Amino acid sequence: MEAVVSVAGNVALDLTTRNSLRVLDFLGASNVPVYAGADRPLRGEVREASHWHGADGLGGAQLPDSQRKADPNGVEFLCQRLLESPGETTLVCTGPLTNLALALQREPRIVTEVREVVLMGGAVRRPGNVTPVAEFNIYADPDAAAVVFEQRWPITMVGLDVTEQVKLTAAERQTLAAGSTPEAVLVREVTRHIFDARGAESMALHDPLALLVAVQPDLVTTLQKDVHVETQGEHTLGQTVVDVRRSAPPPRLNTHVCMEVDAERAKALFTSTLFGHA
Repeated sequence: MEAVVSVAGNVALDLTTRNSLRVLDFLGASNVPVYAGADRPLRGEVREASHWHGADGLGGAQLPDSQRKADPNGVEFLCQRLLESPGETTLVCTGPLTNLALALQREPRIVTEVREVVLMGGAVRRPGNVTPVAEFNIYADPDAAAVVFEQRWPITMVGLDVTEQVKLTAAERQTLAAGSTPEAVLVREVTRHIFDARGAESMALHDPLALLVAVQPDLVTTLQKDVHVETQGEHTLGQTVVDVRRSAPPPRLNTHVCMEVDAERAKALFTSTLFGHA
């Protein structure tokens, strides 16, 4: 990981930036810089998810504050990094796509310089998780998502069709969190609100799966399909529309939509990555 660029999403930008710094420092990765990105969507109201992730956006995690400060120029950093190292950088987006859309507006040339965009967001055959049809990251800034999905860069959409098949149960969380390593403590802390306060029996590993797919693409099977984001509908705002009919026209763009996942292998890789064992 070369850098983290925060964005307003589950909670406000100041909190997502603070959380990025806290987590990196807690894991001993204080050499990874953090840049602050967009504090609001391209258009419309700010939509957040503190009801699910806790008021701090990190599940009430009891982690020390970082002594570092984030660089405020996240969008500028994205443009500069991509143009300086063409074809080398994979962007893994686990929040609303505002930063990437703003970077495109500032410097359209980055489309040809990105190695790949792997994003957690959207749904094809499954219902949404914030509305009947919309997944949160897309719903939080549908205009930005629409811009990103209309580009010719390689995109892998890791949506609810696969992320909701890879879950951490409350029992597994207790087992994993029983250790004293930083990784074990982090799992316990960031899942505190979901399991302890909300009493959930399981949670989908949405963002972890996107990261896993970025480094091990064969965890999933995909379809090359264009993705259209609904930006106007009263009841369909944020829906990712994918034509999976046999009669669908051939895709125009290099977008691959994840449809199935080897959930057992993904869970084992998640565990071994964090704790060194399956």
